[in-house]
Amino acid sequence: MAISPDPEQPSPRIARLARGLKLGANSLLVTLYGDVVAPRPQSVWLGSLIRLAAPFGINDRLVRTATFRLAADDWLAATRIGRRSYYGLSEAGLQRVLHAGKRIYAGEAQEWDGRWTLVMVRGDVRATVRQKLKRELLWEGFGAIAPGVMAHPSADLGSLREIIQSARAQDYVAVMEASGLEAFSIRPLQVLMHQTFKLGDVADAWLALLRRLSPLVDEAADLAPVDAFFVRTLLVHEYRRVLLRDPNLPEALLPQDWPGRTARGMCSGMYGALLEASEKYLHGVVEVAEGGLLDARPALRMRFTHLTSPQPAGLLPSPAARERGRG
Repeated sequence: MAISPDPEQPSPRIARLARGLKLGANSLLVTLYGDVVAPRPQSVWLGSLIRLAAPFGINDRLVRTATFRLAADDWLAATRIGRRSYYGLSEAGLQRVLHAGKRIYAGEAQEWDGRWTLVMVRGDVRATVRQKLKRELLWEGFGAIAPGVMAHPSADLGSLREIIQSARAQDYVAVMEASGLEAFSIRPLQVLMHQTFKLGDVADAWLALLRRLSPLVDEAADLAPVDAFFVRTLLVHEYRRVLLRDPNLPEALLPQDWPGRTARGMCSGMYGALLEASEKYLHGVVEVAEGGLLDARPALRMRFTHLTSPQPAGLLPSPAARERGRG
């Protein structure tokens, strides 16, 4: 397929979906590499990255600076072929996006057995190690319940081990398991979770995502390729942003009518509906170091498949439900 020489722009109506959002070049490229590149181990020409970022108002200078920074941070690996630069995920970068993908495309929390995973950090750990460990644990959905103590009700122990090893904190961290006592009410625990994980703010973020994208549910499968790519990228980018704040707590610890359930279902249905047209756009725009862009649709179709697709109508919870979601 011939590669388009100039970046095609989405329709004005679709472009307005990004109004009010702060889309940084670094963050957008991480979204693109996680969603588009990770399923196919290929290096993408810098010029193609510039074309992909253009519809979001990010110019070539910002893309060049972002790729340089991501390479310096060991997210990307650069390859030079003639006068062209190609960027693929580094080994560390691939591990990061695959790790993140477990949360982005994973389902809701499994049935909870009442047990907690506690991570206790020694007070004499170096500040850089402490900061990296806390940042990664927060992304994994842990909450800080006390100074030096992080907790999660359904932690992935394999991912936790990787985080501790990556931060080189094995000698500074104790991992324990705890459970509540049946003689005591769960209500204080629910209040503690609401405070620890700021569930009111998380609920607001899910509702904002619903308001922004739910009007397109009915027509997602019929969008033009460039519009489908734009909406798909925006969907994954904003979904990932909210997930940074959502600990994916078990049902027993969530408020009633939690908007995250509706938002996850909406994203599942829209992602599948946008896939064919958005992939057509990518195959017409993206140039890689060797050959053409690989067909990753079989792997991409598996994303979100564990979630129930929403019905077109009634996606937004009622005002009363929103208030309950805030605690």
